[in-house]
Amino acid sequence: MIELVAILKNFLRKSSQRFQTLKFRLMLLISITLLLVVGVPLGFLIHQLDENYRTFSTNMMETTSQLVYQSTYEGMVTNNPEMIQKALETMSKEPNIELLRIYRPSGEILFSSRKAEINSNIFDQKDEVFLDPNSRKTQETFVRIKNTYAHLHPIYVQEECLTCHQNKGSLIAVMDVQVGLTQQENLYSSAKQLTIIGALVIVLILWIILNFLYHGQIESRLRVIINGFNELSRGNLDTRIDMPGRHELAMLAQEFNETVSKLKTAKENEDQLVQENLERADRLVTLGEVAAEIAHEVNNPASILLVRAEYIKGELIDEKSPAKYLDDINIIIQQTKKIAEITRNILHYARKLPQTFADTDLNEVIQQSIDILRPRISKKEAVVKFWKDKNPVIVKGNPTQLEQVFCNLINNSVDLFANEDGEISITIEPKVKDQVLEKYQITYHDNGPGVPIGYRDKIFSPFFTTKKDGRGTGLGLFISRNIITNHNGTMYLSNEHNSGATFIIELEARNARG
Repeated sequence: MIELVAILKNFLRKSSQRFQTLKFRLMLLISITLLLVVGVPLGFLIHQLDENYRTFSTNMMETTSQLVYQSTYEGMVTNNPEMIQKALETMSKEPNIELLRIYRPSGEILFSSRKAEINSNIFDQKDEVFLDPNSRKTQETFVRIKNTYAHLHPIYVQEECLTCHQNKGSLIAVMDVQVGLTQQENLYSSAKQLTIIGALVIVLILWIILNFLYHGQIESRLRVIINGFNELSRGNLDTRIDMPGRHELAMLAQEFNETVSKLKTAKENEDQLVQENLERADRLVTLGEVAAEIAHEVNNPASILLVRAEYIKGELIDEKSPAKYLDDINIIIQQTKKIAEITRNILHYARKLPQTFADTDLNEVIQQSIDILRPRISKKEAVVKFWKDKNPVIVKGNPTQLEQVFCNLINNSVDLFANEDGEISITIEPKVKDQVLEKYQITYHDNGPGVPIGYRDKIFSPFFTTKKDGRGTGLGLFISRNIITNHNGTMYLSNEHNSGATFIIELEARNARG
């Protein structure tokens, strides 16, 4: 039983899918159209012919009944039964007249072209009887059953009948005239049937032809196009649809081929670009390793040069040497420090950042960064406003690295302040979603010169700096964003403020979901 239900469901599902196809809808539309185009005019024609045929038959029956009535009229007026019977027998010899008889309303047969049924009751006859015994119809009636027409003509008492009958206008008998179909009438019936059958055959032939044309001209070509898309979905960019012609489907196939060609070209360009990027990345890795080695080798001599230069500076100060020598020594010391700073940054970037973090309070990290740079901030007469969160701001991170991020930002701002009105503001805002704390957003803003529009996409690139006089290495923001990214956070330059620079840092909260 379960298997039968499953089979039935599968059949209904496939049937439903089949009914939704374009072919089924088009064939249904064609079928309805053919039936309307052929059936409506044919039905109207047959209806009109039937009406004409019915009118003709009625007139023919009335004419025949009048002839029969006229042939028996003299016998009725003279009350001569033999003349009436003879007239019926004579008229029954006419072509197509099958039966003539006169019977009382009670059903008693008075006269008949079949002598054997005279004096019997019409309702006892085995052949077709067109008079309803229950209603005892007396009105004039035309009936057709199979190939026979019957006309029931009532006979009433007239003026000339009063010598034998009373109650003028009362029904005294019914004349039953039964006529078989003529050859032309039989031919019409056969022709009508053949016309209907022929129309159905024509509809069927047209439906088959249109179905064949749809399959040959549309469905087969659609299948070719669908196969092309299937091949394309499998990643075959060499597939093409060969469909000659200038019809719409051929144009669609041509568009498909052009699109696939463009996709193939784009894929080749993409593969070439990926290959070039891989090669470039490989070269960058090699270059980074070489740079780290060079930085390591340069760092030691630079440290020695710095120590020796500072020693010589001290000796010159003790010996009160001319100021020009001290200026030269200061330049040497300054440039040596710059070399040492660059090599330290390169070595720091070359090291792999730690992946194991501990709970860290951003309030403490930012405050520690401000305290470390307090002398430099005070020297530049700048102001740092830090609004701590009233609650601990706990994130998963490395406090030393996070401290370096905020130190880099503060150093950049201080370097770019042109006067004593420099101001830095730092705020922390918790971000809650669905009543769950997800992350913290740190907004760092200064009122310095800001970042020019043309440099906004470059400030996080390595070795790019907007500082003048060679004061920057261009690695501060690059290393800072790498640190934030390593902490599963984001760091970007905001465009919300018209003056100064605003950096947004977002870090996951310690108790965030997941």
